[in-house]
Amino acid sequence: MKQALRRWAALGLLAAAAWAGGCDAVAWLLTKTIGPLVPEDKVQAEYSLTGKSVLVLVDVADPGLGSEYPRMETSLAEAIRKRLQTEEAAGPVVPASSLSAARRSERDLPRWSVSQIGRYFNVDLVLHVEVYDFRLRDSPRANVFHGYTEAAVRVVSPETEKQEWPALASARLVTAETLPDVQPETAAELDTILVDGLGDKIARIFFTYKPADLPLRPKVK
Repeated sequence: MKQALRRWAALGLLAAAAWAGGCDAVAWLLTKTIGPLVPEDKVQAEYSLTGKSVLVLVDVADPGLGSEYPRMETSLAEAIRKRLQTEEAAGPVVPASSLSAARRSERDLPRWSVSQIGRYFNVDLVLHVEVYDFRLRDSPRANVFHGYTEAAVRVVSPETEKQEWPALASARLVTAETLPDVQPETAAELDTILVDGLGDKIARIFFTYKPADLPLRPKVK
């Protein structure tokens, strides 16, 4: 009881001194007393790739979509790879250019399973992304840009041929949509915004981050 009284008395003296010292002193007091009691606002990684070698494998569900955006698979894979490497959220990640080269040299690769492709690259895990939708306008007739994309994401072990994540679903659906105030001048510019936005959202599943560290004015939601 006496210790508690002494503690409150000490805090009272600190508070009096802080108010006398002005706003800076009050801020210091809050940092030293209340601050340590408030947990940092963080979004925890849903699955850890730390220390694992990874292949980011991007496929397009609709062949027509792949024909319309032939570079999208490589661009999205590289966007995810760069984000993971920047955050040190995984071990070595296979460059997207290496997968593109394998697709050209190995004629049977399109018929291989995800696990087979992972074993070809000798990686611990495959981050498989299957793009279902990717559009720069709401309809072909629309004359205003509005980007939207969605993809199914999962992690597969080449060794066991089993899905490691998510545990209770066949895949995790991730979407990205350009915000109303984003007004790109060209389709190529919007293409880049959409790919980078989706890549960032997918990569963030696999590392812990603070929402406060995200851009104040994001281009996609």
